[in-house]
Amino acid sequence: MTRTSAVPYRTLPQGRLPQALLIALATLAAAPAFAQDIGADATTLDKIVVKGERAEGYSVRRTSAGTRFDLAPREIPQSISIISHQRIEDQNLDDIIDVLANTTGVSSTQSDTERTEFYSRGFYIDSYQYDNLPTQMVQNWSYGDSGLDLALYDRVEVVRGATGLLTGAGNPSASVNLIRKHADSAELTGSVSVNVGSWGRTRSTVDVTTPLNASGSVRARVIGSYLDTESQMDRYDQHKTLGYAVIDADLTPDTQLSVGYDYQQKRANGVTWGGFPMLFSDGSPTPFDESFSANPRWTYWDTTSKRLFATLEHGFANDWKVRVGATHDETKADDKLFYPAYNDWTTGASLLDPVTGAGVTPSAGFYNTERKVDAVDGYVEGPFQLFGREHQVMAGLSYNKRRYANYGDYQGGWAPLDNYLGGVADFPEPNWLDTLPLQSEGTITQKAGYAATRLSLADPLKLILGARYTDWKSEGEGADRSHKVTTPYAGLVYDLNDTWSTYAAYTEIFQPQTLKQQNGSYLDPVDGKSYEVGVKAAWFDNRLNASLAVFRIEQDNVGQATTIPVQGSPNEFAYIAARGTVSRGFELELNGELATGWNATFGASRYVAKDINGADINTNLPQTTIKLFTSYTPQALSDLTVGGGVNWQNGIYYPVPAYGRIEQESYALVSAFVRYRLAPQFSVQANLNNLLDKEYFSQINGYGAYGDGRNGSITFTWSF
Repeated sequence: MTRTSAVPYRTLPQGRLPQALLIALATLAAAPAFAQDIGADATTLDKIVVKGERAEGYSVRRTSAGTRFDLAPREIPQSISIISHQRIEDQNLDDIIDVLANTTGVSSTQSDTERTEFYSRGFYIDSYQYDNLPTQMVQNWSYGDSGLDLALYDRVEVVRGATGLLTGAGNPSASVNLIRKHADSAELTGSVSVNVGSWGRTRSTVDVTTPLNASGSVRARVIGSYLDTESQMDRYDQHKTLGYAVIDADLTPDTQLSVGYDYQQKRANGVTWGGFPMLFSDGSPTPFDESFSANPRWTYWDTTSKRLFATLEHGFANDWKVRVGATHDETKADDKLFYPAYNDWTTGASLLDPVTGAGVTPSAGFYNTERKVDAVDGYVEGPFQLFGREHQVMAGLSYNKRRYANYGDYQGGWAPLDNYLGGVADFPEPNWLDTLPLQSEGTITQKAGYAATRLSLADPLKLILGARYTDWKSEGEGADRSHKVTTPYAGLVYDLNDTWSTYAAYTEIFQPQTLKQQNGSYLDPVDGKSYEVGVKAAWFDNRLNASLAVFRIEQDNVGQATTIPVQGSPNEFAYIAARGTVSRGFELELNGELATGWNATFGASRYVAKDINGADINTNLPQTTIKLFTSYTPQALSDLTVGGGVNWQNGIYYPVPAYGRIEQESYALVSAFVRYRLAPQFSVQANLNNLLDKEYFSQINGYGAYGDGRNGSITFTWSF
């Protein structure tokens, strides 16, 4: 089995918020008085200008996802899914894991309790954006990115396929854009909610928006959330703290400034590193149930993230606009982990005896990791006239610098346990080193310029052409590397009528690699090429959107091993560039308002991805998924909303050469919810997940874990 580890930082005293957040909250508290002081001589604005598209039900009418042009979804030549705030509320989705689990064409694998990796079209998703600012998330040293709380986000936009135009380096899978909530009300408004549920779960959230001056041109929003929950697995519990503050100001009717800060801390106790062994030495399955814990009491995995951000946008009289965004992100993790090795590293055969329970060799790790990201992205966008037609152009510059350091103490070499079947709750904690040695560190810098134009070739025909030039550099990762790469973008959209359109698109993305050629130089980056054709439709003024896409993704320059030594390094073998994975398939989605009070989303996807030898890749990922969720508010009973959904996936497997493979058959997870407004400002909502109590593996990579059984929660919300 492959060992992976995660992980620095010192845990804050329980119950205390960081100093920066306290300063931010104090500033907000004092802001009304400050605003009044300056307001005496200030000019009162005639109106409040709040820019940005808000979701209506389950859809948005316009979005800049994928291109930076403000377009209706059917005008964008790529597959896009919008997970709106209303849908997040209806499904009671807590974090990024929940959202992507319910997104068309996205699937996931688990490495352990704290690391979930997401995939689209067979490729790992590592491109993320916060309010359109690109960054990357890498899960091997987990910083808790996948567990980010959703309380501060208005919606999530997922663009599938290669997204190199706006994100830089990455895989040809998808890009996930998290859109923050902003202070978009000139009056005091807010909500308080309390959610209680299975396994002792409690989650409390406060969300308040207030004007900071008499005209409401300066506004603030503060969100706080705390989650405390146990699990169906013994000895595991999780605690999350969120603090978010943002000030939005209309400096003029055409100029908006937004400055904010968010803080998230997750403390997880009784965590796994891997999971429980899935096979005995005779190849038979182990008997562990969903409550079995593969970890001692002393294990934990804590993560903390702090993000400071600002955006400035100005609109000109000729419909041109300029937007600049910047962020500083600090993320740390601290964990102590237990690893139950049970395989022969040569053959992969299990050593766990089905009778005595002997054969598991323990090891442990104590890790601290830290990551800092500084990013700036700015662009201009607007119309221009050419040959008697109006067109659009967009151009921008981007800078992203990611620094990381990973420290750790790995301890192993112990004798096998006498009886792993008896449990490891009381396995003694090792004597750790006083100072953790550095395991790895590095700095990755991307400087880029990008541009695109949307040409109106005819009334029904639009062509988007663009490119991104990226200067990518890595320092301190064992050897310095640098690449200068240009990634093209092309998309053609033809409007069949006011409802239907067809499109064809070609996009690229690149991913640097550390493999060497015979002369000792590094291979060029892997080139991900995405081809896509499809049909889109929109009804009811873009409140209901549909799309059908057929795609093909190719990887070039993938390293293939040879038996030729690298020059000057006789023990290191060279690689040559070759064609890599090819993925092809289709995706179908219907999302939005089907009728008054009736919202729904339906997504179906199918792909087949094979390597250069024709073998399926990532067989522990489903190749076919169907995801449905709907809500309905009857006109005659406007205080009542009911709904539910189902997520289905085909069977998956994990190959174990010594025995064959571990299989998980196809399964469906059914959910339901009901919400009733008891009074204009008070509502209660009940959610039930895995309604049929389906037992299934959420992790099968040699180590196993069970998905959550039937569980439910009730949410009480007071709005004002």
